[in-house]
Amino acid sequence: MGLAAGGALAGSWMLRVPQAIASPAPPRIAALGWACAQTLLALGVVPLVIPEIERYGRLVVEPEIPSAVKEIGLRTEPNLELLQSLAPDLIIIDPSLMAAMPRLRGVAPVEVFTIFRPGGRPLDTARGSTEALARRLGIEAQCEAYLARFDATMAAAAERLRRDRGAPLYLVSEIARNRALVFGPNSLYQDVLDRFGLQNAWTGHSGPWGHTSVGLEVLAAVPDARLILMTSRVADVQALLKASPVLRTLPFLRAGRLTVLGNQFFYGGIPAAERFARLLAERLPRDTHEQG
Repeated sequence: MGLAAGGALAGSWMLRVPQAIASPAPPRIAALGWACAQTLLALGVVPLVIPEIERYGRLVVEPEIPSAVKEIGLRTEPNLELLQSLAPDLIIIDPSLMAAMPRLRGVAPVEVFTIFRPGGRPLDTARGSTEALARRLGIEAQCEAYLARFDATMAAAAERLRRDRGAPLYLVSEIARNRALVFGPNSLYQDVLDRFGLQNAWTGHSGPWGHTSVGLEVLAAVPDARLILMTSRVADVQALLKASPVLRTLPFLRAGRLTVLGNQFFYGGIPAAERFARLLAERLPRDTHEQG
């Protein structure tokens, strides 16, 4: 009887032993802005949705969006019906969608991912926002590893750019007619230049997002500068020079001091800074070396 009871008890105990311990499902996140979306992807988190995926691929470029991610509409006007049908656990927005907060909270909890704060430094703010997001998602270890890789990339780029700390740099993303969009002291790019010991040729006003539109003739004020053009629309120097007669009068373009980096996302966070730093370190030393 004791043996029988013991056998029954053992069998009962064995039935209660789980075959496998299921890990918790990752949170279902809706990223309704590009800055938060690229940061999530950089941390290894794939959102359910991202707005304007095709334009992201052209203008933000990195990190690449996996094919499983759904399009949620415009950054300024996400598809709320689709969002509700997907039932996300969390919605992350950039500050540009603050007005939609009450409606979004009717779908899921909302977190705001911030990079630009009055009086703040965008790179520092982006780092703090990235760490806060990682804590919210419980992926602190992934975030720590990612930021360590970022710091290593920045250190390597600084070493490559060590010999290029002389000439000031104009950072421009658009040239149209006789004007340029130039980046100044409170931009994400200024923070990167400061880490590398590089000088920004534009020291004037640059607006809350770190950029301002100026007449091309204003850029002649720093004749020994180099133009860093952040766009994919310029094929070569000749095409650029033909775009405007004023351009041909600028001393640094007459001397061929031009470096083209391709599209950059200037409202972005750590991934945007990393892309800018990596391409600058690849191309600026090469261009200055070719000029002798």
